[in-house]
Amino acid sequence: MKHRAAAFTLLEMIVVLAIAALVIGIGAGAVQKLTEEHELLRVAHDAERVLMQAMTRTLNTVQPQSVDLSSLSQKTKLTVRHAGSETFVSSTDQHLRLRPGGLCEPLTLRWQQGTAWVSATLDPLTAGFIDLEESL
Repeated sequence: MKHRAAAFTLLEMIVVLAIAALVIGIGAGAVQKLTEEHELLRVAHDAERVLMQAMTRTLNTVQPQSVDLSSLSQKTKLTVRHAGSETFVSSTDQHLRLRPGGLCEPLTLRWQQGTAWVSATLDPLTAGFIDLEESL
């Protein structure tokens, strides 16, 4: 009587490799999306720093400052929603004017890269962000 050695068949090995490839593919997609969102958050925080510095210069010099909004995009798609509007429009050729009284136009800025996006509402008194929202 011959005993067969316990071993995996070729079909079992192919099924295991297919499942492993599927799990790795799903994980890689999730990591890519997290990386895009992290990059967008970094861009948004950099823009907030630039805007707050411009507001500080405005208050210190008592001179209005203008910030080119397209310069805040950093290789992402930046769109702007003005107060009272429902739609986002391109930031190309748009400027934010900061006044010595500490008031600027209320805006919502949205940075987008692929399907991920980060949206930030500008505080008209400080030029900082009062609301930050990101895609899930």
